[in-house]
Amino acid sequence: MFDAVFLFKDALWGALVIALACSVLGVYVVMRRIVFVGAALAELSSAGIALALWLGGMGWAAGAATHPVALSLVVTLAGALFFGMGGGRGRVPQDATIGVTYAVAAAAGILLIAKAATGEAHDIFLQGNILGITATDTLVLLGVSVPVLLLHLVFYKEFLFVSFDRETARTLGFSVDAWNLLLYLTLGLVIAFAMQFAGVMLVFNFLVLPAVTGMLAARSMTGTFAVSVGSGLLAAVVGFCLSVPFDLPTGPAIIVVSGVLALLAWIVRRVQER
Repeated sequence: MFDAVFLFKDALWGALVIALACSVLGVYVVMRRIVFVGAALAELSSAGIALALWLGGMGWAAGAATHPVALSLVVTLAGALFFGMGGGRGRVPQDATIGVTYAVAAAAGILLIAKAATGEAHDIFLQGNILGITATDTLVLLGVSVPVLLLHLVFYKEFLFVSFDRETARTLGFSVDAWNLLLYLTLGLVIAFAMQFAGVMLVFNFLVLPAVTGMLAARSMTGTFAVSVGSGLLAAVVGFCLSVPFDLPTGPAIIVVSGVLALLAWIVRRVQER
């Protein structure tokens, strides 16, 4: 069993980097009740990849097909800017705007990849192929994730304050809009790079389920972050180690383990409250 897992050790390291970065940012996503913003940004990222492949196939942007993550990053950050600057708040409820973005981006991605000359060969970009992560890919993920995590570590108080109590933070002189925008941009950056390896479903899982587990199991914000990261990494390792020797899809296996951990945390919480 361990010999089979060892063959994919680079992919396991990559999965752990994605789990770490997403489970940290996921606490803010769940706490601020913007869960579906994460899903919408992931779909925008996949649509960006599909657009790059379509443009490359049409011969309009030859470099786009070989570096689809570049256009994916542009599209995802544009979405992060839109939501971070309060886009969609108006006559139409913001959750409806997020839903529209999610649906249109998902449909556009499917249509573009269907018409891309290299679409069938690269369809895996949209679904994710975590076992295909190489040592170079892991270094790229580290190069994106480490600065983002350091930024959140250094400015932990600011990010937490504007997420918890925006009005009080504004009264105390915090630039709430700027911190809010920075949070969305770091979220978009991590999603754009994680998406090309993990796919929409697994990225969304790492943004939500570990954070939910943390909120159920911990009684402080520091504990919530610690449990979120711990459960995200544990789910990645256990799901990965179960999927390889038993020939199971790795992403869904990790998601099921994440769900089991969240369920256990919920049961423990209910028992403690009685």
